[in-house]
Amino acid sequence: MGITQTQSAEQLEPQVFLPNNPFVPPKGGICLINNLPPELLSHTFELGFADDVNEDEEDIPDSYIHLDATMARKKYIHDRETKSHHVFPSFTLPISHVCQHWRNVALSTPSIWTTIVVTPGEHSPYEPVSTLLERSKSLPIDITVSYSDLEDDFEPPSDADLDILFAMLIPHIHRWRTIKVTVSEYHHMYAFLSAVSDPSVPAAPQLTTLELYHYEDIGNLDAFQHPRMANHLTLFAGSAPLLTRVVLWGVHVDWDQPWVASASNLTDLQLAYHAEDIRPSWTQFSTILRSASVLQKLSLRQSGPSGEPPVWSIEPTPEGPADVNAPIQLVRVTDFILEYNTQARTIGLLRKFYLPALKHLALDSEVYIGDDFGDLFRELTRPASPVQEQPRSLASRLESLKIPALPCDVECFKTLYGELQNLRSLNLLLYYYDPFFLNIISTPCTLPGHGDIWLPRLATLYVYGASWIALRNIVLQRKEAGVPLTSLYVDQECPLDAENVDWLKENVKTFKFIGDREGDVFDFDWDVDDDEWSDVD
Repeated sequence: MGITQTQSAEQLEPQVFLPNNPFVPPKGGICLINNLPPELLSHTFELGFADDVNEDEEDIPDSYIHLDATMARKKYIHDRETKSHHVFPSFTLPISHVCQHWRNVALSTPSIWTTIVVTPGEHSPYEPVSTLLERSKSLPIDITVSYSDLEDDFEPPSDADLDILFAMLIPHIHRWRTIKVTVSEYHHMYAFLSAVSDPSVPAAPQLTTLELYHYEDIGNLDAFQHPRMANHLTLFAGSAPLLTRVVLWGVHVDWDQPWVASASNLTDLQLAYHAEDIRPSWTQFSTILRSASVLQKLSLRQSGPSGEPPVWSIEPTPEGPADVNAPIQLVRVTDFILEYNTQARTIGLLRKFYLPALKHLALDSEVYIGDDFGDLFRELTRPASPVQEQPRSLASRLESLKIPALPCDVECFKTLYGELQNLRSLNLLLYYYDPFFLNIISTPCTLPGHGDIWLPRLATLYVYGASWIALRNIVLQRKEAGVPLTSLYVDQECPLDAENVDWLKENVKTFKFIGDREGDVFDFDWDVDDDEWSDVD
């Protein structure tokens, strides 16, 4: 049918312009999508819900590490906060209000009601929480409780509110699959710990992830600042046999309870910011790690065993193993984050571990005037393999390294770089330290048998505090040497004008600014895409 000159646009049916216009209701009030079998529509809802959850959770890499410890702690927790300020998932609620048919299908699809997020602004009687618990039926549930003053609209809950919330959630503890609790005030965390450690609380048989974050500005970590809440509590009746991920960030528990002391399924363990008097003893700490036979990722930030390295030993007993003080075999650990306030503790722990599969290492330490970290670098480069293997240093195994430019003798640092023959990603913080740590990357290697240039497989560089001259020189020299950088990330304070930015973008595949002008921390992934390494393989 053509359009006659006597017809105005307003008189025409919308289908004239666009047949099957999706914005025009079909004639007769029939919605074609409702011809789908309910099972197929339900499955479509499940797919949409899964995409929504994956997007909103901001799943930060497990090896997230920043070299400014104080800001790292703040940023890490902030970034883990859900974007949603509502208990109901942002996908699920709208699709359940489209029409009566969709609502019926949505309400009969319990899997799309299994995510519960409680953030500031949600208070008793917590009706949405009750609704989600009911609609999710008997399925495993994922729970996030966030009461952190990092939220713009933070409103601290009352003790009564928390009692009501936990009273609603704990009867479903047998269904908990993941639980994340983030607080700014420790008494809020203690309320949770007390609730799940009550003698009446059963085990958590389906729990796979436990993340407890307490963010609070603290001075030193010599003593726990809340002595009335220093109890080491036993959670979930001591039983959560399926745990694979445990994060205790400024939160302590009974270190002897089975779900942490004999967690045979644990693949990811993060202990952070524990005061000296609440940390596990060396016996407890070594028991935890020796029992975690499938552990792959380990993070220790101002945490780990109490005491100094000289007391990190166990008195052998006749009935106990003879090798009780042998290095702990962490044979599957690929990612290791170690942040201590003294070089001695860092070295002490490295000597206590055997890490044959290690690929990604992040180190940090407080630095004082006159410090020399040569001993740490020597520890990274000494052979550390059992006698039945070809001796190899820890550094020689690494594919990525994150480290501040710690002061040390130049020759000692060259030895470290000489061992990093497999390194593909380097993260350097140069503020206040010698730019030699960066500049050497573009110079010919002076060690016999180590090739023509330092770090021959390096493809990705993160750097802070570098000059524009140094950056251009590194990119140019490595390109001319046939080992080009493919990705370069620099802090926003780097003095690069438009001309230099354009030049860098033309000479590396990926160039980005990271960080902000407030001295905030920077986000990085351990892993680099394979195509970024294609030029050096």
